[in-house]
Amino acid sequence: MPSWSLSRRLILVLTGSLTGLWLLATLASTLVVYHEISEVFDSALQETAQRILPLALSELDHPRDDDDDDDDHERERSIGDGLSYREHEEHLVYQIRDRSGRVLLRSHDAQSSPFPIPLSSGFAAADGWRYYTETALDTNQFIQVAERLDSRIKTVTEILSWLIAPLLLLVPLAAGTIFWTVRRSLQTIGAVREAIVSRSGVNLNSIPDTDLPTELRPIVRDVNRLLERLARALENERDFAANSAHELRTPVAAALAQSQRLEVDLIDAPQQARAAQITSILRRLGKLVERLLQLARVDSGIALSREPLDLMPVLTLVIDEFSYAAGNRDRIRFDDRGHKTLTARTDRDAIGIALRNVIENALLYGAKNRPIEIWVDQARSIHVANEATVIETSRLAKLTQRFQRGEDGANGSGLGLAIADTIMQQSGGSLSLHSPAIGRDSGFEVVLHLQ
Repeated sequence: MPSWSLSRRLILVLTGSLTGLWLLATLASTLVVYHEISEVFDSALQETAQRILPLALSELDHPRDDDDDDDDHERERSIGDGLSYREHEEHLVYQIRDRSGRVLLRSHDAQSSPFPIPLSSGFAAADGWRYYTETALDTNQFIQVAERLDSRIKTVTEILSWLIAPLLLLVPLAAGTIFWTVRRSLQTIGAVREAIVSRSGVNLNSIPDTDLPTELRPIVRDVNRLLERLARALENERDFAANSAHELRTPVAAALAQSQRLEVDLIDAPQQARAAQITSILRRLGKLVERLLQLARVDSGIALSREPLDLMPVLTLVIDEFSYAAGNRDRIRFDDRGHKTLTARTDRDAIGIALRNVIENALLYGAKNRPIEIWVDQARSIHVANEATVIETSRLAKLTQRFQRGEDGANGSGLGLAIADTIMQQSGGSLSLHSPAIGRDSGFEVVLHLQ
């Protein structure tokens, strides 16, 4: 299922909802305004008809002198003919008609032919015009006042445009405000997420639930209860491993001493081979016990110290320790490449354990007739390389897991690289494996990247 962003969804939904509600409100307002404007304009039509009708009847009853020469005195004319007016556009036009429908009088812009509506009082609409007809109660004359409907639509359109125009400014401002509010509100979720990510087998402290929104507090409290149960389970597991290894160390050492003495006593005897086999098994068991003790120390967070230290003496001490061991004097080659100090933020004992495991892994799995090369590069990383067959990438990625052994039959515990990798992670650095070794066609190389 594709992932989705809560903040992006909130921003889009809130901005879209605000815009949609504004448009709906604008549409509703426009409909109301159109209805009210129509009432006002209709009232203006009616008022205009009622104001003009008496004037028109007076004009018809008392024609001007210049009309005396006209034979029928019934010619079509408008009120105020002969007077000078400034040119203007008439929004309202009218006609005075008799009962037969003949136009007796009209405004300047009114059409000469009769309006296409019947002579009955009230409102009517035809051909894009709005009409109102009024009749005098004591005469047979009618007045019909007309107005173009598009003038009303134009007015409503202008109002609608002024209502929508603020959206051009409102939407970006609203989106920015919503974006800022949502991002700021969700920062708390990000802080809780970072706190959860920082928890590990060596850091199972409770997450503070102060200054948290009401919606997040139950979640954080549930996570804290889970961390408490996990911490108790891990603590019990570590105690069991450490206590078991510690309790096994003494009897294993005693059994090894007895088996070695028995092996000496059985020189040239048929049982000597069996005694030697027992001694070998006890040595392997002793190393496994030692690894379990180291693992217990690592799981307790031995490498969490962040004090800057010079690790060159530790590196030299560990290399000398292996170099003076039987059979290793000519196998280990160290090159400091001009680095007299090697400063990093870690713990001396922890880095010593990591180095011992890496070097012992190289001695155990490396070619017996080829040297183990150790050097320090410009990035303050420690390299340990040995000759070996190339390991497949899929297999290489699993070697830092616990109880993962090489495939060449060596009697390793499967914990050395896992312990070293855990120490490097706790100290803020990292451990990388390369096969073939960097710049070679074969071999195996471990790089400890110090922080």
